[in-house]
Amino acid sequence: MNLFLDAGRRVVGLALVVLVVVPVFVVLDPAAPPGALDDLMRRSGFEHWTYSWGVTAGVWTLLAVGVAVLAGMFGGGRLSGMLTRIGRAIERPPAWMAAAFIGLLGAGLTAAVALAVYEGRTLVNDASVQLLQARYFAAGALAGPPLSMPEFWSMQFMVQTPAGWVSQYPPAHALWLAAGFRLGGPWIAMAGAMGMLGVFSVLSFERLLPDRVAVARLGALLAVTSPMLLALAGAYMNHATVAAFAALALWLSLRAETGRAVWALLAGAAMGFMVTTRPVSGLLIGAAVTAGVWLTAPRREPGLHRPWLLRRFAWWVLGGLPFAVGFGWFNAHFFGSPLTLGYTAATGPSHGLGFHIDPWGRMYGFTQALGYTSTELLSVGRELFGAALPVAALIGLYLLFARRLQRGERILAAWAFLPILASALYWHHDLVFGPRMLGEAVPAWAALLVLAAVGLSRAGRRTWLSDGIAVLVLVSLGYGLAVGGGERVVRLGSRAPLVPEIAEPGPSLVFVHESWQDRIGARLAARPMRLDSVRALINQYSPCRLEGALVGAQRPEEVVDRCRREAAADRLGAMGLTSYLWRGDLPGLGGSGVLWARDLGPEANARLIEAHPGRTPIFVIPDSASAGHVLPYETGVNALWSGVPP
Repeated sequence: MNLFLDAGRRVVGLALVVLVVVPVFVVLDPAAPPGALDDLMRRSGFEHWTYSWGVTAGVWTLLAVGVAVLAGMFGGGRLSGMLTRIGRAIERPPAWMAAAFIGLLGAGLTAAVALAVYEGRTLVNDASVQLLQARYFAAGALAGPPLSMPEFWSMQFMVQTPAGWVSQYPPAHALWLAAGFRLGGPWIAMAGAMGMLGVFSVLSFERLLPDRVAVARLGALLAVTSPMLLALAGAYMNHATVAAFAALALWLSLRAETGRAVWALLAGAAMGFMVTTRPVSGLLIGAAVTAGVWLTAPRREPGLHRPWLLRRFAWWVLGGLPFAVGFGWFNAHFFGSPLTLGYTAATGPSHGLGFHIDPWGRMYGFTQALGYTSTELLSVGRELFGAALPVAALIGLYLLFARRLQRGERILAAWAFLPILASALYWHHDLVFGPRMLGEAVPAWAALLVLAAVGLSRAGRRTWLSDGIAVLVLVSLGYGLAVGGGERVVRLGSRAPLVPEIAEPGPSLVFVHESWQDRIGARLAARPMRLDSVRALINQYSPCRLEGALVGAQRPEEVVDRCRREAAADRLGAMGLTSYLWRGDLPGLGGSGVLWARDLGPEANARLIEAHPGRTPIFVIPDSASAGHVLPYETGVNALWSGVPP
């Protein structure tokens, strides 16, 4: 068994090195149209490859290498000795003190990113939808009621069902955010998650690596200061929540190993929360940090090991059972079957894993899996740690040349690499935050990076080589976390749309003008129509042709006039309803504040205004230089739809 595991880790190490050193992403279609996913991932691959190997990073890579060479030549081993003394100092404080410090640091940095950098705004629709679902949970409802006029609120990732208007995402993360809303704001939930991540990363890593406490603590520190993970947490994304519960589940599993079996009950519950947040990664990582701990534990005396395992697995299953039952009931209530996820209800069976046509109508095959994975692994150093450092290649070299991996290292490797396999089998890839499908594995990547840096520096057997490797890693990571990573977090904030300030006292109905294509998509979805069908129609037909079909225009001149009017309404630009809706009164639940709605033109808007007689209608005109101009309704609607200057 050990021989098989040893061969396996070397194969994984070689694959990591090849996928980062060799520009494998060139297998992606070079003739893909601009903006297509193949084109984006191919161009991103070139950018990250040249950055990692010093071509575009330029002076910073050359400087780091130069300093490393000089340190190796003239350091005489003094640097390695100094780092050893620093390591002893890091080990000196008690575990609770290190855990509290790193936990508070993670919580504080997350709060700063969410409130000071992003100003409480969302960066992508995924988070806005989960915040909307969280608002319904916080209000005591499982979902919004079925919408009577869904075209004004239909949006990507929300599903209109007979039982209610609900998010496509599993409910656990929204419940976590709902707790934050009840405490004062969703940022509290995310700061709590990152604080929990810091605390339990320290405590669990120290148990996994008992003879390398400094490495364990540095790995936890890198995790809570990772620019990508901080951006995900500050933008309310569920990857950070899964990472936090993975660290908790790992600590609970290690307690169950050395203590009473009942700890496995709580480990099963933590894994259940992970699965009901992100099902695939929750299953894979959850199994690695719970079952993986017990299956690799030292064997007990003959005849005692099997009962020891069975007791822990029994408690583990019992802990996860309420989450499995609750998740199944939730799915059956809204989507018709315990095994039907919201993703499938929203976009159809093409949302699943494997190689096939995806919900956007694009082919996802082995070539795409190989090319996209290469690009994502190349981006790990730059995105996770802000450094011009081929992190995946360094870890791959460590896996290749380390004499043996300890049990703790194997568990960390499973946590880090199983999401890569899942991501390779999943059609959805993007680099908005970085390789975010690896976001829940950031703590494991951080710990493995420290292990690899220490291991490779010691493997040199020459003091000058050890000094050089140490300086190279320290300079790259220091610059990355202090400058490069922070710049990337701040730059992401430009994606967050500004929020118009509504000064009108009392209940109001605020119309937001979206693009013509988005308006058509909302009207198609309201029929109702599944998201993959909506996308297929929008990709296949022009907005004008779809507009004519939606309004039932018969004569060509009717279609032309209608299309000219719709196109002219977009002349000042467009906004996004999804970014605002979760902030105000919830559709279907009433309230005395702002109810945001989609502008569909004066005739359609009149129906919604009539249905809400107690609300003052207001119109927001798009403005690329600000959050938009807030105007009286008649002034705004005439400006966009009748060409009357405001």
